[in-house]
Amino acid sequence: MEKQINQFRYKTSTAFFYDFNHDGNDDILTFYPSGIGLTYVIKSFDFLRNQMAISFYIVIPLPSVIPAFEFILFKGRQGIKVYEHDYSTDNNEWCFYYYDRIQQKYVQDENASSEELEQIHGSPDFFAEAGIDYTKLERPLLPADLEGFSKPALRIWRNAVYARHGRTFKSEDLQALFNEYAWYKPDNDYSDAKLSETDKANIKLIQEFEKK
Repeated sequence: MEKQINQFRYKTSTAFFYDFNHDGNDDILTFYPSGIGLTYVIKSFDFLRNQMAISFYIVIPLPSVIPAFEFILFKGRQGIKVYEHDYSTDNNEWCFYYYDRIQQKYVQDENASSEELEQIHGSPDFFAEAGIDYTKLERPLLPADLEGFSKPALRIWRNAVYARHGRTFKSEDLQALFNEYAWYKPDNDYSDAKLSETDKANIKLIQEFEKK
């Protein structure tokens, strides 16, 4: 987990600040010892109620399988893989949680089997979109807009141009990522004819950076 999100760590603490569920508000992921395991919590500030809202809370038993908490893709959906205790069977097993926008919290995918999840691992580039401001694609990009981004991030920049017009993607990671954003509206009738001259110029500039 820390390899995936270490860039979001607050100083030397176990607090990580990022918009993990892509709802437009920064979240706080923390973990700390409690009882027989580690407690993981994702929360954000609810401005309407003037209080912290918890979207994810789980205790992972120790000793545990390492890594016991990862951000992964599972069947085209972004979410969290954890190793937790099932009190109904008294066994530890892998589980998958995804963010449900209606309930505004992470819910367990009951159809995900522990055996399937055990074979799936999170990519270190899972949060490659960090720092990308998609609104900049509404105008011609400047070279300064793309400076410092990794190749995985530049790939997201480039495909976001298409995603803004509703293109769907064969690459599972891209489709799962753009599905997370409220502005993304899949269009089965998409064609490149929908691209503007600004879009084409932005794609060209991004491709130049990808070749460096």
